[in-house]
Amino acid sequence: MNIDLLIKMANEIGSFFSGASGEQAAREVAAHLQRYWDPRMRAQMLKYYEARQGAGLSDVARGAVALLHEASKAPAPSQPAAPAAGAKP
Repeated sequence: MNIDLLIKMANEIGSFFSGASGEQAAREVAAHLQRYWDPRMRAQMLKYYEARQGAGLSDVARGAVALLHEASKAPAPSQPAAPAAGAKP
């Protein structure tokens, strides 16, 4: 997808949530992007963020992408081990 369109969309979503405080708005936008954007769209935005530090994004949208970027770098939580075959629960 065209990065300019993704930037425009992220800024519009940021504008919608801009009534909240800065941090809360960024968290809400990040949640929206996580929930509704295709993983390829998020990956493209994160790649752009790494390359251009979010140039063209509003403060709220940049904050949201920064949160997603931080989360993408965090180690995945470990999963509890599955019970052994034949083990009783």
